Amino acid sequence: MPGERGDGRLWDAAERRATRERLRVDMRRRSSLGPRQTSALDGLVHALKPDSMSRSYPERQLLDYDLGTARFPPSAVVAVGEPEGATQMTWQVSGMGIFVHNAMWGSVREAAQLWAAQREAGASRPCVVAWLGYHPPGPWGALTGRTALRGGARLARHLEGWFEYRDRHGAPPPHTALEAHSYGTVVAACALQILQRREPPLSLDALVVSGAVGLPRDLAEDPDALGLREDQVYFALAETDYLSRAGFWLSRRRPWKRVTRLDVHADEQRNLAGAVGHNTSRHRPDSGLFGRGHGYRDVGTASLHRIARATAGLPLD
Repeated sequence: MPGERGDGRLWDAAERRATRERLRVDMRRRSSLGPRQTSALDGLVHALKPDSMSRSYPERQLLDYDLGTARFPPSAVVAVGEPEGATQMTWQVSGMGIFVHNAMWGSVREAAQLWAAQREAGASRPCVVAWLGYHPPGPWGALTGRTALRGGARLARHLEGWFEYRDRHGAPPPHTALEAHSYGTVVAACALQILQRREPPLSLDALVVSGAVGLPRDLAEDPDALGLREDQVYFALAETDYLSRAGFWLSRRRPWKRVTRLDVHADEQRNLAGAVGHNTSRHRPDSGLFGRGHGYRDVGTASLHRIARATAGLPLD
C-alpha cells in the first residue's frame, strides 16, 4: 500500500517509470480483476489522461498505487505538476467515503484546481499531490480515531520520504503544506504529530483544514505537538456545514483553537461564491436542487481562493 516505504524512492524518475509500466501491465490483466479493482484501475487511467480534464492543467504524475485486496481497498498517490524543482508542494487529503475506486478522477481534478488557483495567486512552480493513501472510514468509523492513526502514520511516512528525497538531491526546500477536509483533517493532524516525534522533528509550513470534525484530545491540549504556529494553521468552515458540526459533537473531539480563520463567504467584489454545506465539490448547475451552491474546493469560490494562498505561503488577500 502507498505510504509503507518512507525512503523517498517513489519520487525518483526511474521509479515513476516503473510505476507507470506496472499500470500498463495491470491494464492488460484488467479482465481478471474484481469490480472494485477494475473501477480503481479505470479511475487512475482516466485521471492521468491529458484530455480527461482541462488542458490548462499540467501533466499528472502517478507516484504509487495499490489495487488492494478483498479486505483492503485500493490506494493511490498522484501528483499534479512536476515535483522536481517545485516551489510549493501541497498534499491534499480527503475524508470519509473518498476511495480510489469511486473518486480517483474527482480527487485529481480537485488537486489540479488547487494547482491552477495557486498559479493564479502567483505561485511559481506549484505541485499538488492527491493523496488517497489510507482506508477512509464510513460514518460510524469517522467517530473514532483508529483509522486516523493508521492513515496518519502512512501519510507521515510519505511526507518523510519527500523530505528525504529533497535532501538527497540538495534542492532548496519548497513551501510544503497539507490541505485536508473532513475526517482527513484528523489524519493530517496525526501525521504532523508523528513527524514532530522524529529526531530531528520534521515540520511543514502550513496546514489548511476545511469541514473539520474536531481534534483528538491530546492534540487539542498540546497544540505545539503539530509543530505549527497559529498563523500557520488555517481553518475554513461554512455556516451550513452541519455534517462537520455533527461529526465534532458525536465524536466528542476537541475544537481547533489556535488557528487563523479563512473567510469562505461569497465575495461580490472578487466575484467569488461562498461555500455551502460539507462537500469539497458540489457545483453542478444542471443537476437541479442538489447541485446548487459550491463546495470548499470548487472553482470560483472564496474558499479555494484563500486555500490556494494559504497553502502556497502567499497573502490571503
